[in-house]
Formats: sequence, structure tokens, C-alpha cells
Amino acid sequence: MPIMEQNGKPAEEKTAGTARRPRRKFPKKRLIILVVAFALAGGAAFGVKALFFRTEGAAALTERTTYGSLSTTLEGTGTTMPADSVTVTTASAAEITGVYVSAGDTVAAGDLLYTQDDSELDEQIEEYEQEITTLEEELDDCYEQLAQLSETMAALTVTAPFSGRITEVAADAGDSVMSGGKLAVLVDDSQMTLTQYFSYAYEDEIFVGMDAGVSIASLMLNLSGTVTEIQKVERLTAEGARTFAVTVTLDNPGALTEGVTGAGYLVSAAGEQIYPAVEGALKYAQRRTLTAQAGGELTDVNVVDYQKVTAGETLFVIDGTDYQTQTASVGKKITQTQERIASYEEKIAETEEKRADYAVTAEISGKVILVAVREGEKPRQAGQTAVSVYNLDSMTISANIDELDIDSVEMGMEVTITQSGAESDTTYTGTVSEISYEATNSNGVAYFPITITIPSEGNLSAGVNVSYTITVGDASEGVLAPISALKSTSEGTCLFVKADARPENAVDLEDAEIPDGFYAVPVEVGVMNSRYARILSGVEEGTEVFTRYQQAAPSGGDSTSQGGGSEESTMPGGMDFSGGGMPDFSGGGMPGGNMGGPMG
Repeated sequence: MPIMEQNGKPAEEKTAGTARRPRRKFPKKRLIILVVAFALAGGAAFGVKALFFRTEGAAALTERTTYGSLSTTLEGTGTTMPADSVTVTTASAAEITGVYVSAGDTVAAGDLLYTQDDSELDEQIEEYEQEITTLEEELDDCYEQLAQLSETMAALTVTAPFSGRITEVAADAGDSVMSGGKLAVLVDDSQMTLTQYFSYAYEDEIFVGMDAGVSIASLMLNLSGTVTEIQKVERLTAEGARTFAVTVTLDNPGALTEGVTGAGYLVSAAGEQIYPAVEGALKYAQRRTLTAQAGGELTDVNVVDYQKVTAGETLFVIDGTDYQTQTASVGKKITQTQERIASYEEKIAETEEKRADYAVTAEISGKVILVAVREGEKPRQAGQTAVSVYNLDSMTISANIDELDIDSVEMGMEVTITQSGAESDTTYTGTVSEISYEATNSNGVAYFPITITIPSEGNLSAGVNVSYTITVGDASEGVLAPISALKSTSEGTCLFVKADARPENAVDLEDAEIPDGFYAVPVEVGVMNSRYARILSGVEEGTEVFTRYQQAAPSGGDSTSQGGGSEESTMPGGMDFSGGGMPDFSGGGMPGGNMGGPMG
């Protein structure tokens, strides 16, 4: 709280985060409650004085209005540190291959500071690449397994490759079959083929597409056909003739079966018949033994012997549960292998990024403060301090603000910084750049850390002790009156002023008892702190005003002085809390006037 000097002006209050703690003050919220209590109690006291108070034998205490400001000064000291600094450490214990700066040098952002042998990075990357190669080979194997499983699962459903007739069904539903095991035979008996051997003497006369005749003696049938295939093999007859194979295809009228002997001939372009040297037997145009392409249990068998089927029709189905499990397992292994490859690729990328830690450049512009590495030497360990660069254009200090004052400190508030010198002091203007609202307790006292930034343009060095001064509260000056002198009346907020003659602006009050020799004067109240209020109009500086009644001392003693007193006694217009408890005036209001503005 401001302390009144002898000239009537309030003196500045000096506090420091690390300096000796000032006299204890009420927190702002408690001060506001106190002001409200003063105001309401004053008004209430006038209306009930007959019930609660006695004025007999009481002395009227007074103070004088003064002229000054409601500001408070917070002071302390701090040690400067750069607002922006970088300390780089060695990436490993590898040899330092070059150092390009010295302590005291000025560097720009991006300038090379030192280099370190990075061959260990190449070795690490090579190891990662070898791991990736091995994993890629495993991945190829997995893809091959997956392709095989896919083909196998596609083959679990056996369909007719062509239209025809089923014969020789070899398995029933529920049977287990092996891969390659026989399921049935499918024949196309709509056409028959007859392969015979002709002498090479007719080689130039026989061609694919020429007409042919087939005589089936057992069935007394003469049928027409066409040459569909010629194979230039060499078959010797018993007589020693060289022959080649000619296949004739003919439609089956329905009675032909495989194995029937047929006597065929070819019809030349001249209409002459050419007979074979070796006759043959009839065969079906197509014959296919259907086999299982995968082992497993047959879940469906949809055919019986001699059943006609069409191309694409489902004939057999093999259970694929095991293959689905295998497929899922291989798919999972593929995913895991891909993830491992990606992990090693990330490690390679991260290792490549570390090269910047082996050719270190300045992150900021500033002055080199420390160089702790030497070319040709190896650091003791990775993480050893190598180079420190400070930007000295802007410095900071830390300050601890008392819990009673922290509410008065704001971001951006100006701070006066003083550096003491042998011949003269140097002053800088800083600003509050950070405020922490988490208190630090020391010996039962709470402090809040703040950071003050000082634009020094390189004139301040790091580690220098400086003092700071922060002015809080309303710095403008005016007439000040004690809070205890403000009285809430039916005419508004008044001061009871002592005067030989009635002031022109005095008012008469019916709801208050005014001490003899005093007059009620309405005033306009401005901002206030815990002890004083600024009076905007109504009274002048140096006016003696009533504050409260003080019980007179017992017989033989002196009356209690204005500054203290231990006897509990209050009178209308003032309040004495020497008895301890704070009354509850939460429902009341403040005295009239402007009560805004900073609190001291």
C-alpha cells in the first residue's frame, strides 16, 4: 500500500521477486470487499447509530487529502540471458574433421561451424539395405506362394472343359482326394476320328481338308469325313513301305463307339480313291481324364456315368478351408514383411537426415560464445557440447513477482532496466514477454515468475546483473483521500470536511451524525487502491477530513492516536476492524463515482 510522505504525496512501494519481502498486503479481491464494506458500513451506521453505537467520550480521527498518484513500483534484480540462443552437441564420438569458427566470431544463420566424420552413417545404411534385400527375397517367395494358392483355390471347382459325356466317375461326395487323383473321364462322342497310315508315294496328293470315306463293316455303314490332321511320321509296314499318319474326322450318327475298326479311303482331286497301307480304329474326337488339382474332401459331386454335360458346367467341388487358412497366413506374412521393409527404409531416411548433424551450420545469427571441439580430435562421447551461439540483439531476465502484485502485471508492460557502471549507469526499456500463473512457494510466500525481454542491440552481454523497475497502477496524479473518509449518504458519497465556516458545496444530512466542526461535502470518486481514492471534484488538496471515531482513553491516560488503537469501537461513517472478523456486506454496493481503474 502507498506510504504517505511528509509532503502529503504517496511514496512508491518497492518490491522485488528476489529482494526482501515487503509488508504484507491484502490481495486485490479482499481489498475490493474491504472497500465495499467501508462504504456500506458507513451508510448503514448512520441509520442505526442509536441501536449500535455510542459517541460519548469518543474522539474524531482525521487525515488530510493529498496530491499524488496511485501507482506502485516493483523492483528487483536479474541476470541477463539471450532471448535466442543455440547450443549444438556432437552427433557421435567420431573424429572432428574441421572447425571453422572461434569464440567471439560473428556468424550468420547457415554458416558452417564444424564437420564430423560421417562414415559410420554409410555403414549403418549398408546394414539396413542388406536387411531390405533379404526381406524382399522373402516377399517374392510369399507372393509366389500366394499365386500358387490362388491357382489351387481356383481349381477346387472342377468344370467341364468341353461339352460331352461323363464316363468312369471315380469318386463320391465326402471322399478325400489327392492332388492329381482321378475324378472321372469326359468324352466328346459327337464326332469320331480315324487315324490311318498312307504310303509316302501319296505325300503330295494328300492334304488337310480333302474328302474321305469310312466304311464300318460291323455296322454296315458308309460315312463321309474330312482329313483334319497329317503327321509326317515314318512307319514301316511288313512289306517295308514307308508311311505317314492321316487323321480323318467324321460325325457320329450315334452308334459309333471307341475301338470300332473302320476302313477308310481318301478321294483325290481327280476323284480316285486312295487306300491306306495300315487301317485304324475309331476314337472319340476329344477325351479328357478329369483329375483333382488340389487335395481335399469332395463336398459336391454333380455327375454320374454317361451323363451329358456342357462346357463350363460344375462337376466336382473340393473343400477349400485349409487353403483359405494358408492364404490368410501368407497374406499376413506379406504385410509384416512389407512393414519391416518400410521400417528399414524409414531408418535409412532418418540416417541420411543425420548427416546434417555431422556438418553443423548455425541455426541463428549471432556471436560464437563457446567452441569446445578441435579438428582431428574425437569427442569423449556423443552429445558433448560443441558450439554455442548467442543472439545478443535481445536479452531476457527472469523476475519473481509477489502474489499480491501479480494481478497488476500485464503482458507488454514496459519495464525500466538499469545496468550499473563504474562511471555511469545504462538504462534500457524492456517489456513483460511472459507471465506464469503457476506460483512458486518460498518460506510460505508465493511468487509468480515472469520474463522480461530487453532489446539491447548487442550492448548487453549474457550473465550480467541488472536491476528492473515496474510501475503498476494508475500513474496519473490528482487529489487523494483516505478510503476510510468516504461516507455513503442519502446525498451520495461525501467527505466530512473540517472548516471554520460552512463550505459552499456542503449539504445537510438527516441520516448521519456529523462531528462538530465538520460539514458533509459531496465528492466524485475516481480510481482507488487499498488505502486511497482519487477525488475528481468536491474538495482540494490539504483538506482535513473525518475518518472515524476512536474511543477515548480511560481516566488518567491519553486518547488513542490516529494510526492505531486496540479498543474495539466504531462510529457512523467509519469502520474499525481491530476486532478481527470481516462483516459480510456481499449484498451492498460501492460509494458513488467511478470505481474502475487499476488497484494498487
